[in-house]
Amino acid sequence: MIDIRPITTSEEARHIEQIIQAAWGADCHMAVPDHLTITIARENGGVVLLAWDGDRPVGFCLGFLSYVETDGEKRLKHCSHMAGVIPEYRGRRVGEMIKWAQREAVLAQGIDHITWTYDPLETLNGRLNIHKLGAICNTYKRNIYGDGRDSLNWGVPTDRFQVDWWLDSDWVQAHRDGTHQDLSFTDWQAQGVGVLNEPTAVGGIWHAGEVDDKLFAEQRLLVAVPRDYQQVKKASVELGLAWRLHSRDVFERAFARGFTVTDLLVADSLCYYLLEKSTL
Repeated sequence: MIDIRPITTSEEARHIEQIIQAAWGADCHMAVPDHLTITIARENGGVVLLAWDGDRPVGFCLGFLSYVETDGEKRLKHCSHMAGVIPEYRGRRVGEMIKWAQREAVLAQGIDHITWTYDPLETLNGRLNIHKLGAICNTYKRNIYGDGRDSLNWGVPTDRFQVDWWLDSDWVQAHRDGTHQDLSFTDWQAQGVGVLNEPTAVGGIWHAGEVDDKLFAEQRLLVAVPRDYQQVKKASVELGLAWRLHSRDVFERAFARGFTVTDLLVADSLCYYLLEKSTL
């Protein structure tokens, strides 16, 4: 049984350092110092949760208060800075449970908006963030951490989606309840939704395709990305960089035209982001 609760001690903060090392690799330069973690957690508006399996810490999330300015008006949001699960607990919904617990903790603060960033080419994260949690995205950030130095980010710019999670929305509640419309890639194709960048396979490796500009005039479109980006980079760092630059161009152009990412669909060795001209 997984138990998720706020941290209260420096020892628990050090557990988070260890989880980061395990999740991102021993060479990770991204570990948050324990003194900063406990400061965020203790009465300073932060939410730092640790997931336990018995007496073993297996995952965490860490975030703090921030604000967003819209039309000259500032309002509070929660910035979810990091979340992770140790490798042997991946695929067991621990990350999803942590995020839903984070939602409840932030709502209890009277805040209904969480943002965070993730690599749009890391589709396991995308499936959690977009498909399961109901976060949406229309913001693309280029190389926000500089050139990657850890084992997951080496060789390419650290581009990220910044997602919005509207905690009290009908959209997110439907994802929480499992009542949202859950259509497959084939379902959307049957409805006439086209692929903006149909890839081509060369020697069993997917290469980015040409962009079909006329699809920008539609209300919905699909954007293809590799299902396993790390394998692409292992096969060829140059191809990994090509996918990064291609996807950067595609998403920036789509967001500039009013599209929002609302789902991520799996189809064999590719994944497809669903983009819609809508606000949820």
